[in-house]
Amino acid sequence: MQLDDLYRHFERGVAFVLMAGMVVVIALAVWSFLRATGTAAADPAAALDYPVFQTLFDRLLAAIIALELAHSVQLMVAGRRGLVQLRAVLAIGVLAVVRKLILIDIGSVDPLLLVGLSAVIVALAAALAALSWVQRRAEVERLPSPGAEE
Repeated sequence: MQLDDLYRHFERGVAFVLMAGMVVVIALAVWSFLRATGTAAADPAAALDYPVFQTLFDRLLAAIIALELAHSVQLMVAGRRGLVQLRAVLAIGVLAVVRKLILIDIGSVDPLLLVGLSAVIVALAAALAALSWVQRRAEVERLPSPGAEE
C-alpha cells in the first residue's frame, strides 16, 4: 500500500468522524431554532421584540453554517477540491459575517469593529466575484469554438 492510499484512507476516516459530529451539531442547531421559533410563536407580542428576532436569525444561521461546513467536508471526501470547495468556504465566511452583524448591538459597538467587518465583507465579495469570473472563464475555454471541426 502506497503512502497516497494510506493518507486517502486516513482522510476518509477523519472526514467520517467529522461528518458524524456535524450531524449532531446540525441536529442541535435545528432543534435550538425550532425551540426558539416555538417560544416566539407562543407569545406573539414578544416575537416582535428585536432581541427575539436576533435570536431566531442567530439560530437559523447557525444551522445553515453547520450545513455548509458539512457540505464542505462532503466535497473533500468526494474528491471535489479546488474552486468548488473554495466557494463553499467563502459562503461559510459570508454567513458567519452576516450572523455577526445580526447579533451585534450597533449602538454600543466600537466603530473600528464595524470598519473591520465591512472590510471582511468587501474582501469576501471580491473573492466570490473573482471565483465566479475564473469559473466562467474556465467554462468558456472548455466549450468548442463555433465552426470548429469535431
